[in-house]
Amino acid sequence: MTAKKRTSAPLGRDVKGALIKTAAALPHLIIASLLWLVFIAALPPTLEVGVTVLGASVLVLLAVGVDEGLAVRILRAGRRPTPEEARRLMVPLRLVADWVDVSGIQLRVVARGRPVDATGRRQILLAQEVVDAYLAGRVTDGDVAALIVHGIGRLRWGRTRFDLACLLWTVPWDLIRGLVVGTGRLLAWVPLGRFAWQTRVIVGAIAVVLETQGGRWPSALIIAAFIALTYLIPPWGRAWERHLAQQANHFTSGHNFGDNDARRR
Repeated sequence: MTAKKRTSAPLGRDVKGALIKTAAALPHLIIASLLWLVFIAALPPTLEVGVTVLGASVLVLLAVGVDEGLAVRILRAGRRPTPEEARRLMVPLRLVADWVDVSGIQLRVVARGRPVDATGRRQILLAQEVVDAYLAGRVTDGDVAALIVHGIGRLRWGRTRFDLACLLWTVPWDLIRGLVVGTGRLLAWVPLGRFAWQTRVIVGAIAVVLETQGGRWPSALIIAAFIALTYLIPPWGRAWERHLAQQANHFTSGHNFGDNDARRR
């Protein structure tokens, strides 16, 4: 007989989570907005309106959940499971369905990232290494089921509804941030490179003053915001991930799936 499915506590009670995610996400959205402002302002007038309308339309469609599968494919490189993968994953998915409502849930496979993640309204992302290990018999049905439940917990408690729209909006900032992080890692091997990174606030302040004196306030604002965010984003992001992982773990254990080391790696 199928076990009675349980429901999670209302998301509205997780005020702390809402505040932490806002603190973690808002800086990315602000700096991305500044970058988009500079980019659109540099376009010819005939293109400004078209780009703005097109971008706003795509964001609205993502926000309301239109074609999430395509969005995950483009923004997260998440693909549908192959026929063989889908057939095998039906076993742990049926185990999950005995305890959790899985209607509407869509599994996607991603090449990189944590073992399980969630985005949009109903997308659960399994890492390729997890799927490969499962197909090879190194991971059990119960392990994968626990990961899927953990992903559903992230979906329910992670306030992921607008994640895809936010991800699209922050593409320029993500590209720049990735470039800077890569450069920072290279500088760590250069003499005085780490010192230069640790004292970036001084260099940034000088750049802001020079840009302001030259009347280039947009670039001065972007530089100031970037320097501030390099200090604020990492701890806020870690705080949100800790909170979400804790909530998802509680959700998993509350549905008769014990702790699973794989989902914490």
